[in-house]
Amino acid sequence: MIPRIALAFLAVALSLSSGAAPISQVDDLGRKVEIAAPAKRIVTLAPFLTELVFSVGAGDRVVGASEHSDYPPVARKLPQVASAAGISIESVAALQPDLVFAWQDTMRPADLERLQALGIPVFVAQARSILDVGRLYGTIERFSGVKSPEPLRQFHEKLRKSLRRLDRPAVRVFLEVWHDPLTTIAGPHWMNEALAFCGGTNAFQDLAGVAPVVSWEAFYARDPPVIVGAGSAPDAAAFRARWRDRNTLDAVKNDRLVFVDADLIQRPTLRLADGVAQLCDGLKRVTPR
Repeated sequence: MIPRIALAFLAVALSLSSGAAPISQVDDLGRKVEIAAPAKRIVTLAPFLTELVFSVGAGDRVVGASEHSDYPPVARKLPQVASAAGISIESVAALQPDLVFAWQDTMRPADLERLQALGIPVFVAQARSILDVGRLYGTIERFSGVKSPEPLRQFHEKLRKSLRRLDRPAVRVFLEVWHDPLTTIAGPHWMNEALAFCGGTNAFQDLAGVAPVVSWEAFYARDPPVIVGAGSAPDAAAFRARWRDRNTLDAVKNDRLVFVDADLIQRPTLRLADGVAQLCDGLKRVTPR
């Protein structure tokens, strides 16, 4: 027979556990994602999501990640469960995650269905705006139970300091993310927002698609006065060397070439604020007031 005091303790324990509210949020596919308690085993399927989880302070809960998850450096030691070829569903399942964070751009519907069939909660995230950094940061805080407001506050403060208020029209910029073929970023995107922060505008933002290829004929026709290299070369010297022979272009002829570290500008993470600062400093140098 169970002692009366033990029954009392058991009743209290059951009431506490049954009263614990699950954690839920609608993801960027419009799906309700719910877990019973803060996630202790997390898998991230995009490098920027890996980085955001570490920024929140929940990096010790990441048990698997996608390839190229290289920041912070400790993330390189994580088991890789996804690559450009796809997701290893078996590897993800073997890690027994409480939650998977996936990127909408690379998550195939068939893979999402397989993970769901295994009972693995998957939050599918999309990122197109600088505002998405803070939004997804908050989502990770919510699902991990880790509250870490200071890094996000610093992110917003850095952005505020970078904001360039001009008394003239925005300068037209070619934002180069790849050189061969010549590729830019079009439409709503955090990199185009970054240009706006710094007093610039993407000369090819009107093209269709997210990363359209630009023909040399079209480039010469528009001849933007500034060229920004953001991921098109490993360093500033290589970036400049690739444009050297195009010396009839306005930007090349007048040495209005700006290089930005790809990892700082191409990933929607807290380091994006540093990329924006780098971009603003570069544009200020070549387009003084």
